[in-house]
Amino acid sequence: MKKGFIIAIDGPAAAGKGTIAPVLASRLKGYHLYTGSMYRCVTLYCLENNISITNEKEIVAALPKIKINFKDNRILLNGVDVTQRIRQRDIDVAVSSVSNHIPVRQAMIKQQQEIGEEKMHQGKIVIVEGRDIATKVFPTAEVKIYLTAKPEIRARRRLKQLQERGVKNITYEEILHETIERDSQDTQGKLGKLMPHPEKYGYHIIDDTIESEDQTLQDILTFLKGKHLLND
Repeated sequence: MKKGFIIAIDGPAAAGKGTIAPVLASRLKGYHLYTGSMYRCVTLYCLENNISITNEKEIVAALPKIKINFKDNRILLNGVDVTQRIRQRDIDVAVSSVSNHIPVRQAMIKQQQEIGEEKMHQGKIVIVEGRDIATKVFPTAEVKIYLTAKPEIRARRRLKQLQERGVKNITYEEILHETIERDSQDTQGKLGKLMPHPEKYGYHIIDDTIESEDQTLQDILTFLKGKHLLND
């Protein structure tokens, strides 16, 4: 098995990136860098400290006060475990506004690159998921995977996740509308942009519309073996 390289997994919201990445990391004994959690931590800090998520100047001023660490599959914000808190609905709604501030994204990308480089130098396989990991964060990633599924399926998955977290009074139709709107923002926005034709950027595309988590995992492992990155 080759050591010290990046597996970048990009794709639209609720395509299963956040589910498959930690499972893949566990299977490969690698390191899962959950980039989305970093933006969520910044968002949580803003909400808890009465900083407007649209006030770029105030958010940038707060960045030096925000320390994010990963430890044993937990996410720590200034030493406090916020692993579950940053997955709550108020963060879901606000995080896109925070992540669309250019200085915030620049700061987070710098940290992500530093973490990735450090782990690679330690011989780790680093699994990173997001929207523009393979185009902006780690453009020289050894492996570039684009995970996608039909909007209707992604909306149902998202609704199930929210219901499991105890979110009520939200319908499938609302989530589907949000999913379609998010897709439009993610492909047309200036930051964190999804590529409309990922095959042109060297991605291996996996459509998991009808695949189970295990089938998707096997697809990725088969692809890695085909690139001679894993032992048969």
